[in-house]
Amino acid sequence: MGSYAATTLLFAAALLHLSSAHVRLTFPPARTPNYDFLDNVRTGGPCGVPDAGESDPVTTLVVGSSLNVSYHLAYPHRGGIRINILDSNGTIVHALLGLDSWRLEDDSTAFRQEVTLPDGFVCDRCVLQLMRQAAEWSATGGYIFWSCADISIQNSVQCDESYCSGHGTCSGFECNCERTYYGDFCQYKDECEDASDCSNNGECVDLMGTIFPRRQCFCNPGYFGDACSRVSSLSNATIDPNQYTVRNALHDRLTMYARIIEEENEIEIALLHNGTGYAALGWKPTGLDADCRAQAPGFFPVGTNPLWPNGQTFPLADGVLVINNGGNWTSGYGEEEGEEEGEEEGEEEGEEEGGEEEGGEEEGGEEEGGEEEGGEEEGGGAPIHPMDCADIVIGQARGNLFRVFDYYSRDRATPRRDYFYGGDDDITAAVGKEVNGVTSIIFRRPLSTGDSSADHDISDSLMRVIWSFGQVYPYYFHSPNSGIEAETVSNTRFYQPDEIKYHGTRNRGATSINFFDDTFVFDPSACSSGFNTSCDDEGECEYAANWRVSGDFVDFTVSARVDLGRWVAIGFSDDIFMPASDVVVGAVDNTGYFVTDRYASARSQPAIDSEQDLELTSAVHNNGITTISFRRPRVTDDTNDISLNECRYFLFGWGGPATVATDTIGYHPTTPIVSQERICLPLPTNCQDNTMATASTAGSTMATVSIVTLVLVTFLTMLFV
Repeated sequence: MGSYAATTLLFAAALLHLSSAHVRLTFPPARTPNYDFLDNVRTGGPCGVPDAGESDPVTTLVVGSSLNVSYHLAYPHRGGIRINILDSNGTIVHALLGLDSWRLEDDSTAFRQEVTLPDGFVCDRCVLQLMRQAAEWSATGGYIFWSCADISIQNSVQCDESYCSGHGTCSGFECNCERTYYGDFCQYKDECEDASDCSNNGECVDLMGTIFPRRQCFCNPGYFGDACSRVSSLSNATIDPNQYTVRNALHDRLTMYARIIEEENEIEIALLHNGTGYAALGWKPTGLDADCRAQAPGFFPVGTNPLWPNGQTFPLADGVLVINNGGNWTSGYGEEEGEEEGEEEGEEEGEEEGGEEEGGEEEGGEEEGGEEEGGEEEGGGAPIHPMDCADIVIGQARGNLFRVFDYYSRDRATPRRDYFYGGDDDITAAVGKEVNGVTSIIFRRPLSTGDSSADHDISDSLMRVIWSFGQVYPYYFHSPNSGIEAETVSNTRFYQPDEIKYHGTRNRGATSINFFDDTFVFDPSACSSGFNTSCDDEGECEYAANWRVSGDFVDFTVSARVDLGRWVAIGFSDDIFMPASDVVVGAVDNTGYFVTDRYASARSQPAIDSEQDLELTSAVHNNGITTISFRRPRVTDDTNDISLNECRYFLFGWGGPATVATDTIGYHPTTPIVSQERICLPLPTNCQDNTMATASTAGSTMATVSIVTLVLVTFLTMLFV
């Protein structure tokens, strides 16, 4: 291998960050901010981020030398790579792997490629560009991710500290690296070499994977944090469900428990994961829009910075890709491409969590409500993705050893440690274990951390919650098929236990939770029951649903704090997912109201049933609360109705736009809440004449008044017509 050097600006921190969801150069190190979800649909070419000037690391290389370009890859996309040298204007001056084809198309798990720099070409400041296809998302292979490194190419370099990336000594153009650094040029860093690097409070574990750092500190019970240097008040990783007030079965392999510790102003959260991969939980307040993605000081907001190159062109195998001023891209043949692929790409992979797929049904890139899947339109701004602006905690465990850290997810790129955004790790205690393939993680953090850069306060209100867990061999889930399913890989065990890589389409989801609410326990013998969340001292709730069994019928009253022209709903399902759900939706606006029987056949707006099996429907809006009431049979002949003679999951949703005149509804901005267990209604013979117990007095009263008013108006009409 030829000689080259990296200046002391190599930026060691770039080597310490977590692995990423897609592609990011690791050597030469990517320019900052070094996100991995920089694609040619959402970001401007040719790099996704602009040149930040002197603050970016610059790697010095030698004319004509060979080097291994390495990149982090956490999703084995189909397709290949290209590596180019660009001038300061973004024009390709040398295609190091050629422009007539893509290299490594036969190995989707490769994460390095040797290249040889051209003879006679020098530059004081130019760019090494990596382009990585995500070919499964485009018929022409034109959907790509890119990452760039700022480089200098010179005729010669000095054998000094800079030759070894500032982390070793140079002798005869060979590097002797400092502890925990390695590579021909000391360009990579692990957390540890042995237990002494973990404060002797843990073990140095080799994940045997492809992420950096490969060797990481896993802590003994009683310690946590970087290098296991912090003392933890939590030392027992056995989860006792009776200690927690909130229980949420997020997935059949992931359950969350939570409790508020009032005397400490902290929350304790426990994750029980039936698997050996990582477990992650994130949250953010409702009401955010895409503006929350604005970067911490000193970083560029992706997609908005005026320094982004616009109008750049560069060759593709099937035409010329043009980045226009609007950030869209078109082929050389003049037809727009990539919008669908790019949108779907973000949905399936970037979702930690994956939005409204409600736990990860493998349904590909279907859109919901005409919007990008998983996107929420909150606060009147642009749609927000479930991963956008999420405060996240990720835990991993090996035997009685564990690691738990505080992360933040700005967008669809992999979550990064809070430090990356100028924040702090605000976990105050943690413990974990993995025994017989079951992982337990427990942690505490303040309700309010004061870290505005990378944390969200946990308040007594509904919060948008996302979750995921790592996929491990051989249970991989990619939709559409990745290089693994297409058998174009050299490493079939690409996902190692505890590596923070893509979670898989079935291993993530989103929900809404108020961590201050107690978990509802439904009595199957009670003729009247209900559910509510986020109620004030006067009994008015963010959402409340009450039901009463009356023989072969069930009476429902559902209310939510919404504006006129916004719907409220209750649904019934045989699982926790939206597809194949029976839903009743109602709304009130200035023209009137509707209460309709619907069926959700997929991740899309529930269609109105041809048979409306509802009776005594009414709706009213008063004091900012919309209340709907209706009666439905326990069993109908309609194949689109879910029988209530068996135990079912109940779905509680509200807040989307509605137009009464056309009976149309829009996408829900808040993820519906799903009952934690199947709700069983008592036998009809046990409930012949009952009075409904209410979970929200204000909502239920208005519904009752509405029913009486409706009956009275009907009676008067019969008298005087």
